[in-house]
Amino acid sequence: MKTIYNQFTKMYYIPVMYYGLSDTDIYTNVINELKNSLIRSKNNYYDNKYLHIKNNMIEKTVEYVEYKSCLIRIILIDYAYLNPDKVGKDLLDSLIDKWKNQKNVNKKIIDQVYDRAIKNVIKYENNINNIEEILMLISLQILENFYFN
Repeated sequence: MKTIYNQFTKMYYIPVMYYGLSDTDIYTNVINELKNSLIRSKNNYYDNKYLHIKNNMIEKTVEYVEYKSCLIRIILIDYAYLNPDKVGKDLLDSLIDKWKNQKNVNKKIIDQVYDRAIKNVIKYENNINNIEEILMLISLQILENFYFN
């Protein structure tokens, strides 16, 4: 299996604000607030998801962007808190590896979502340095798989 390290060239440093939560109490309070926000935004997104399907593709609605943003913030905060010595490229590698090693999803779907995510990131890699924006290019399925599974 070809790893993400062979395809991406940037390190994608995680912004300093995510590392400012080294105090366990502050981290716990922030993560609880984000989890509450994530639950609300996930419910809003999935309640309205099927209203926004055009040509077998889901529109990127306000609910979609809000849900994906909440998910990305939680992933980044958890990652920075648990792995203070790693960079965004390591996170991308973890996301992709976990997605590629799934057992409960059809192999064809895994490959299609993987290929689309990699192409998206590589397409915009030269223009984007921000890990949050890079993660917005990654499929919601991959992000959900990483965080919820």
